[in-house]
Amino acid sequence: MSSNINYLPYFRVYIVWHPNFLNGQKLAKYLFGNICGDPEHPFVQGLGIPVHFCSVPFTDETTLPKPINIKECLNSAIFIFVDNNMVVCDNWRTYIEQLCDNEDLKNPYHRIYPVAFTEYFYNLSSKLNKIQFIEGIHGESDVDQQEKLLRNVLHICCRQIKQIKQFEENNFVDNDLTPPVKLFLSYTRHDGREITKKVHEWIDKDQILSTFLDTKDIHSGQNFVQEIEKVLKYCAMLVFQTDAYASRYWCHWEVLTAKKYKIPILIINAIKTGEDRSFPYLGNVPTLIWQESQISLIIRKILLEVLRHQYFPKYVNNLQKFRNIPEEIIVLPFAPELLNLVQYWQENTQREDTLIIYPDPPLGDNEINVLNLVNSNIKAWTPSQPVISIATDDFKKPLSGKVVGISVSNSPDLERLGFSDYHLKRALLEISRHLLAQGASIAYGGDLRPDGFTQDLIEMVKAYNQQENNKPEKKILNFLAWPLHLKADLPWQAQYRNEVSIKVIPLPEDIKQQPFKINDQIFLNPEGKENCYVWMRSLTAMREQMAKQIDARIILGGQVTKYKGVFPGIAEEAALTLSNHKPLFVLGAFGGCAKAVGEALLGATPLVLTWEEQAAQSQTYAETVEFYNQRSRLGSLHSAIDYNALIKTFHDTGLQGMNNKLEESENRALFESEDLDEMIYLILKGLQS
Repeated sequence: MSSNINYLPYFRVYIVWHPNFLNGQKLAKYLFGNICGDPEHPFVQGLGIPVHFCSVPFTDETTLPKPINIKECLNSAIFIFVDNNMVVCDNWRTYIEQLCDNEDLKNPYHRIYPVAFTEYFYNLSSKLNKIQFIEGIHGESDVDQQEKLLRNVLHICCRQIKQIKQFEENNFVDNDLTPPVKLFLSYTRHDGREITKKVHEWIDKDQILSTFLDTKDIHSGQNFVQEIEKVLKYCAMLVFQTDAYASRYWCHWEVLTAKKYKIPILIINAIKTGEDRSFPYLGNVPTLIWQESQISLIIRKILLEVLRHQYFPKYVNNLQKFRNIPEEIIVLPFAPELLNLVQYWQENTQREDTLIIYPDPPLGDNEINVLNLVNSNIKAWTPSQPVISIATDDFKKPLSGKVVGISVSNSPDLERLGFSDYHLKRALLEISRHLLAQGASIAYGGDLRPDGFTQDLIEMVKAYNQQENNKPEKKILNFLAWPLHLKADLPWQAQYRNEVSIKVIPLPEDIKQQPFKINDQIFLNPEGKENCYVWMRSLTAMREQMAKQIDARIILGGQVTKYKGVFPGIAEEAALTLSNHKPLFVLGAFGGCAKAVGEALLGATPLVLTWEEQAAQSQTYAETVEFYNQRSRLGSLHSAIDYNALIKTFHDTGLQGMNNKLEESENRALFESEDLDEMIYLILKGLQS
């Protein structure tokens, strides 16, 4: 992304709801997990479409959420959950009507879609009533409500992006030219007729999508080959894979034709006994096991694929305006496979270098190496990677040998800024994924628990760290301060000793002596000023060692209260990174301590980084700091806690002094950006420079 042009996301989804709507956040997170990416299942490919929340008060002076700035993206879909709480609130009525009156709200680029969660939705605003509501969701069970809402939202986004494309090509929008998504039902009459009929009837009853079924849509006397090929390029395909499917010539032809046109495909596996030979070109697409009770899941999955195919090429086209991406590239809305290359070369001259761009996440080394067996000049990369870099014969990657520290914790500002814990966790996982894919090792300070996130990291190491000797290098470094290591999970450490390196930083030697006489084999609770002093010293010792051993640090989010160190943890780690002349990358979008550090680098003095504010937050902290500084004056081996000196470090450094190889304008963009792809791109650009 050029430092001279402000990057604007191609498409963004906003979800607006009253904070007292009980199901609001649950529904919003469900939509986020499907439309953007599910941080609880990071190996399930998401769409990567940015999703922002608008619910909790933006400031203490208002009851309304952060205003939606439509100019922050090229196109947007705004879904408003209208419930009784919103209907009876005058402030919310004003908020919604101001949104409706926004002069930048232009069809088809930016559109509002109100969703009725009360039978009295029409009492909210006469301006909103001019827009067709999404109805039929209120009163459903929680699960059915989620599924029906998601199907509607996915279908609406598919149609809106298609309308935007039409408008750009024809300079007008005609709803008749953007009919419902059509599903081509591919099956064999030998044993697939009954399940196909059940899905067809379910779709007709749901009244959202349309279908193409040979027995219904091909009339007597028509050339069915011509009719199928004519319609197939504009459809998405459901493949009903029964026992006989792989043995039928015309089923093969339909699948190969669908792959030639790169249309969305979903396999419904309904094999009961087995196949004599599976059809090899049914791979590289999503698959579901046939269950009649799960037809709604089938429709959800195929709509996700349709939206991916609609969104990704336009997203890449938008990126080409901001990045140095070659014009002659193969854009695939799915991970590449050998068949894609064969079909492409049938219609195009084979180039010396074949450039493929496909959606995140990056392929693992094994798949990249298979592509290289066909043509060693194939370059396949994802939008978040700033250079064309793939695994080669010597497995040398751009960030091999680099250790990148990541400082993150929950931010108190997430919700008011339009985010949630889902957004922060997904950001952490995706940043980690790209660092590992580029060959870096990742360092964390503190307790790296054997939880879901840690397990995800370990699986990523296995995917992106294939070595010649098949013995993965340790790519996760966990720095543990005393006494946290005393409670470490020993069996878990033994299980993952090949992936995770535990670096225990011992208790400072002077604390073992008078007057503390600390036994370093016994866990010490952080209670009282003396014990809290010991914790402060131990955490600083860990952070100092980590700052010396890492090659760069990324900070995002972060608590500004209830911490156990000398300063809020991320602030201390950022200052130590700078004092060791290591590159620092500051992501401010999620608020918290990282945002405060960024503001200080810009010359401000954030309230949360002042002694007065921190002393007022906790009496125990204030007493501990007084004890800490007294020890310093009496000759203890540490400096006093000085917030003025901390702020001066950031002021003196500024955005231009963070050693990260980014221009000052790029560091500002990184600090301000709410787009995860832009964050990852700028981080990798700086690290690889």
